[in-house]
Amino acid sequence: MEKVLRESDDGILVYVAPTKALVNQVTAEIYGRFKKNYKRGNKTTWGIYTREYRENHEKCQILVTVPQMLEILVLSPQRASWARNIKRIIFDEVCTVI
Repeated sequence: MEKVLRESDDGILVYVAPTKALVNQVTAEIYGRFKKNYKRGNKTTWGIYTREYRENHEKCQILVTVPQMLEILVLSPQRASWARNIKRIIFDEVCTVI
């Protein structure tokens, strides 16, 4: 997260948590840990994007979301320019089925 924040004001890191409760917990940790002053006043460090709640999601560098909403964001033609700025995606508690 720190690396993406240091590299530029435009790069985006998406943190994918399995539940809304973990989205809230991770967002609180990011809010408490990372601060950044932006050259343009419309950017923020963090954002949340879930089906029920959205905040700062269009102007943040670290977006915390759930898997279903990541799929919508990445595949949406309206978000094509936003998706091009994604530098990293972190999947929390990924489970594979064999």
